[in-house]
Amino acid sequence: MRRALLLFGLLVWTGCGGAGAGDAARAADARTDTSAPGGDAATDARGADEGAPRDAAFDAASDATSDATSDATSDATSDAASDAASDATAPPDARTGCDPTPRVVRFQTDDGVDLVADLHPAAATGRGAILLHMIPPNNDRTNYPPAFIEALVAHGFTVLNVDRRGAGDSGGVAVEAYTGPNGRLDPKAAWAFLLAAGCGVEAGRVALVGASNGTTSALDFTVDPLLPVPAALVFLTGGGYTEGQTRIAEHRGVLDPLPIDFVFSTAERAWSAGFTDGAPEAWRFDEYDGGAHGTRMFTARPESIRAVADWLAEVVP
Repeated sequence: MRRALLLFGLLVWTGCGGAGAGDAARAADARTDTSAPGGDAATDARGADEGAPRDAAFDAASDATSDATSDATSDATSDAASDAASDATAPPDARTGCDPTPRVVRFQTDDGVDLVADLHPAAATGRGAILLHMIPPNNDRTNYPPAFIEALVAHGFTVLNVDRRGAGDSGGVAVEAYTGPNGRLDPKAAWAFLLAAGCGVEAGRVALVGASNGTTSALDFTVDPLLPVPAALVFLTGGGYTEGQTRIAEHRGVLDPLPIDFVFSTAERAWSAGFTDGAPEAWRFDEYDGGAHGTRMFTARPESIRAVADWLAEVVP
């Protein structure tokens, strides 16, 4: 009888201990699996159990971690949504990752001449400008002063300042830059490079600026029916050399609607002023008393820098 009572007591004690272990295991499971059904009820039970201070501390830490995770997830989702919205409305260069750093670039013409240029990216507006310097080989891309390039960039023009063939760091034969059919291939290659550079420049928003006989290549390119028409032209001291291969009078259908800025000094006004009678509204004539030839105008009359840059910003949308 005594053995039976002892055995019965042992079974009762063991059963109670087993229940306590099971409850502890279930509580641990509930703490570990915050997504398990009944998790909130288990948390309430632990809060009511005054004999489990470590559980309460764990719950507080778990809640804090959960809140922080939730906040981080929410922030990440919000940031992702914000980034997506920004990408959707960002200008072209932001989407393509255009490096805003001015740099030297190289590209090749259709006839295999290696050209070198300075690329000056701007905040993307879709605008671009190609600069063609005075006669090679005695001139090169350094003809254009930094102040002029900076004024264009400030107006949102990504600028490509090119060493024409036979000049500066470019290869090729200098005389071919302005005689024969290959001179137009320099601005053609520059145009293709500028559009492919990833800075958001659009084909219909590129201007050509030619100085002295750089105007020859600019005009030859513009009237070629196989090449794109620029958004605007600037002739810095055009002259008889400008029409050395292409007569303006023979291409008025292309040139009349095109914004053209004739920039010249009083001393060299004859050729440019000859187009003033009956000139279309899109053409502008800027004469400077005391001016100088080609890009030297920018030094002799510094106000011409702002005048040309502002005009380009007005006519190139």
